[in-house]
Order: sequence, then C-alpha cells, then structure tokens
Amino acid sequence: MKASLLVLTSSIFTASLFACASTDTTGGTTSTDEAPVLRSDVKPVTRVEDAKPGVFIPPFEACREPVAGESATRPDGKVCANVSIAGATESGRSFAGYASCDVVRTQRPYYPASPAKESSASDPRLSDAAFMTELAWAKSQIAASGCVCCHDATVTPRGASQWDISKGPIWLDTLSDNGLALFAGYADSSVLGAYPADKNHGFDRTATGIPTTDTARMKRFLGAELTRRGLSEEKARAVAPFGGPIYENAIKPPTTCGAGEGVAPDGRVLWNGGSARYVYVLEAGSKNPGVPPNLDRPAGTLWKLDVLASADALASGLGYGKTPAGSFQDIPGTGRAPELVKGTSYVLYVLKDVGLPLTNCSFSFGNPVSPATAPAPSGDAGAGFGATCSDDSGCSAPASYCAKMPGAATGFCTRTGCKTDQSICPPGWGCFDSARFQPGGPNFCQKP
Repeated sequence: MKASLLVLTSSIFTASLFACASTDTTGGTTSTDEAPVLRSDVKPVTRVEDAKPGVFIPPFEACREPVAGESATRPDGKVCANVSIAGATESGRSFAGYASCDVVRTQRPYYPASPAKESSASDPRLSDAAFMTELAWAKSQIAASGCVCCHDATVTPRGASQWDISKGPIWLDTLSDNGLALFAGYADSSVLGAYPADKNHGFDRTATGIPTTDTARMKRFLGAELTRRGLSEEKARAVAPFGGPIYENAIKPPTTCGAGEGVAPDGRVLWNGGSARYVYVLEAGSKNPGVPPNLDRPAGTLWKLDVLASADALASGLGYGKTPAGSFQDIPGTGRAPELVKGTSYVLYVLKDVGLPLTNCSFSFGNPVSPATAPAPSGDAGAGFGATCSDDSGCSAPASYCAKMPGAATGFCTRTGCKTDQSICPPGWGCFDSARFQPGGPNFCQKP
C-alpha cells in the first residue's frame, strides 16, 4: 500500500519583522509599526511546484483559453473555473481541462480505493434509455466539478477514490450507500464547504452533496437510486455527518487557554504544538473556523493571519496585528487589526494548516500567559520509524509504510494498524486514521 496524506498551507511576501504591540492607556493593544501586508498586496500561489510540499493551496479562480474543439462564452474569450474541491467550471465542460487537479488534491487527502461495487454488463438498466440519459447527465455534472480530481480514474494519479465516473457500464454502482446518502443531500456534508451557485457557474450543493446546476433533477435521479437499493430517506438521514476530523473540529468548543496559550499583554500571540499557517483571534462565542471557500472566515473574526503556500509556517510568539515575512492579513481586509480590550474574553484559534488545529482556546486579554511546559522527551523512536522515504520500498519492518503528504516526493516510515493497538507506535507518536477522510485509507503512527 503506497502512501499519501495530510494537508497544510504557507506564504511568500516579506513584511515587517516581529515587534511587540504597545499597550495604551485604555489597556488595549495597538499596532504602531509598519502597516500590515494585506491579501490584496500578495500574489496567491496557484501551482503545486511553487508551494511547500504537502501544503494546502487555497482556492482561486483560473481563466484560460478554451480547450481544442470548444469555444468561449465570455467576452474575453476565456473559460474560468474555481480551482477548489468545491469548485466547478461551466456546465458541459471538463473541470480537469480548466483547473489543476494537482492543486485541488492538496485540499483534501487523496487515496485510491476499490469501488463499493462492480456493475454488471447484463444489468437491465442498460436498456432503459431514460435511465441512461440521466446517468450520463449526472456524470457530466460531476465532470464539470472539482470532485473529478479524486473520482475519475482517467484524471487521478493512482486510481479513483472508491466511486469512479469513468468506470462502466454503470458508474453509479461504484458509490457506496453512505455516499449515495451524501449525494442525495440527506447525510450532512456542509462542513466540507461550498460556493454560492452564482459564483460557481450555476453549480450548487446546498441541497445535494454533489454540485449540480439542476437540484430538482439531481434529487429525482438520486432518489430513484435510493429506492432501487431499498434505502429509505430515514435510513439515509441517519448516516453520520461527513468530514471526519473536519466535522469534529467544527463542533468542538474552545478550552480555557493554558500554559503557553493566548495573547499576552504585550501583544505576543502564543500557542503550543509547533509552527502554524493560520492564526485567528475571534470574539467569544464565534463559530470555529472551517474550510474554504465559505467556512474559513466565520462571523466574529477580529484578526486572521495567513501564510502563503510558498513560505515556511510561523512559530509561536508573533505579534498581534503583525505580518511576519511570508504572511499576510486576511481579516480585516483593510487597515489594522482591531484593538484588544483589557478584561475582554476572546478565542485564539491556530491551525497547522487547514483542518489541522493546534489551539482552540479562550483567554481574557490582559492576563499574563504562563510559560509553556516543556514536552517530556519521547526517546528514540527506533526500528526505522521516522526515516525519510519515497515509497514503501524505502522502509523496513515494523515501520514498513511510507506516509506522504499530497504532492510530496518524500515522507516518513511508519507502521499501520495503530487504530486497534496504539502501543505499536513509538512514545510521543499519535495515530492518524486516513479512512476518516477517504474510505479504505490506512491508519498509521503519526510522528509528533
């Protein structure tokens, strides 16, 4: 079994170095140095080769000349696509022809998996002209969306992730019952993010789990398939929300900030767990930040710092309202970060990358932040754990699996099977279950 996992994000523009914010007479923070670098000041990363390996590349719009045999409908002669797992191009076109699926696959763990079921060449539906028309239409809808980057074996680098629109004679059979519940809109997948239809070439997925330009038609088609499989609406609605850790992080309430966590009176933003690519300060009671394009800027966000995908992540201790080299201020979109007021409660939310929180805690500004506790030494991982690898052949038992982040040429050697017995992992290592993102993915020891 070959590897691939995780997602992250980074940055490239040079701005002011860290400097502590001053404390004014009202007990709040103010920014007194150079103006922050804003999103509008930087050029976004749009190619995997320009990004750090394994880093999440945020969605963007790409416009290009029509592919051979097609014509443009825009006045400028271009065809556009939202380069996102939730994105789409114009109906009737191929998403992969107008957007980089390599970029899209940085936004979710991609892992090939066998189809839920193989279809039969003698299936009577093949003689049903009405069914075959709807099947082809549904396939064309998916082909115009970012879903194709993981669910079309002619596009994916190592095979489709379970359901596969390229697999005949009836591609719908490759979809699991749970997947069908998601498609039909009965299983909640809202945490995976979505564009409004008017900004996504007419494609909507607020009422269905799969993007479509005709919600009523798609629901009729999928409803008929639920009936054919003997699945009731009640059973479909009973399927757990999709998203795995993304869903869990969305509903997890903040803890009280502990040692080494919070915004210090001098303006230093402090967290534990390693370097970060996204830093938020939010009003108390705000929803947790989620994934782009629509869940990463929750109401109540006072300050959001992003790191471009081409730059290194940032260490704890940066200044509130500052934009260290390689970072930019996403919120507010203009001006400086709002002043924090002494005695007011806020939430600090820090992400290693999209979907990978390091800190989600509440603090009262003005209170001192106690020093972080030094982690206990984990000792030697031993037995080849953590060794650099390019594939499984570079690892040896018991750490015989090469775990790689999407787009990365190398990864680290580890061991699978920790979900049932975490004692197989070295001291200080965790257990990552990739099946929570992609059906059939392995669970393996994750290095700290």
